[in-house]
Amino acid sequence: MSIKDRIIEKVSSFPTLPTMASKLLGLLNDPEISASEIGRVIQYDPALTANLLKAANSAYLGQSCSVASLSEAFFRLGTKWVYQMSVSSLIFSNLHRPVTGYELSGDELWRHSVAVAQMSDILCRHLNVKSAAAVFTAGLLHDIGKIILGEFVSDSFEDIQAIVKEKKIPFEEAEKQVIGMDHAEVGGMTAQKWKFPPAIVESIRCHHRPEKAETQSETIDIVHVADATCLIQGFGIGRDDILYKLNNDSVDRLNITGKILEQATSELVTALEDIDMMVSGKPASEAVGRL
Repeated sequence: MSIKDRIIEKVSSFPTLPTMASKLLGLLNDPEISASEIGRVIQYDPALTANLLKAANSAYLGQSCSVASLSEAFFRLGTKWVYQMSVSSLIFSNLHRPVTGYELSGDELWRHSVAVAQMSDILCRHLNVKSAAAVFTAGLLHDIGKIILGEFVSDSFEDIQAIVKEKKIPFEEAEKQVIGMDHAEVGGMTAQKWKFPPAIVESIRCHHRPEKAETQSETIDIVHVADATCLIQGFGIGRDDILYKLNNDSVDRLNITGKILEQATSELVTALEDIDMMVSGKPASEAVGRL
């Protein structure tokens, strides 16, 4: 069996998403996801409900009135934030895994995935993009292919790196030459298996090479720019992190200025601090050291 066939077989046997995550992702076709729709999906998951209440209470430490219901959590945290935390929590087990081929610990892969998702969301806000929920999800899952491809990269990393240096090509192109597939392509196959909307599948498949997309879209360009920015800033990096290139055409299509990127990066640092504070229940000043 060829390496490519073994990879395809591994994609087929890769765990499916939790049922509730699939239901939440099914809401992505609605650009204005309502609190009641999300609440109907997550209300029967005790662990997720408990985590949301914990986050809501952590965000409001010092207030005499504690959050005791999902409706109050929605009010205090906001519908968008509850959706993002719910999807992230439900997908956590799929992403929080060490990836030896890329020398990424489970924490590093998760940290990078969350950072790209948050940066994607921040860019959506700056660019007035309405499909922010889909863009966030694509950002969160953009590197899912690394989990599957990791063992194959581990056996061939030196060969891949040698081709990158010799031919001066991006890492994912060298991956494809040596292994037969790159991690973005494998991620797209996995997203297709999970029956994700086409926009998310394409964004994952083309997150390093947006020019390869059958149809150009804001979602693909935003995830690409968010990923490249997070790699430059060092949010959850592996040994392949500096071997990718930013596509300037994506920057031009989105009309992103240096000022926007600078502001978005500053907002990202704050967002990651807030997420850590809400999850841990500790003040941001104590959380910063763990980011």
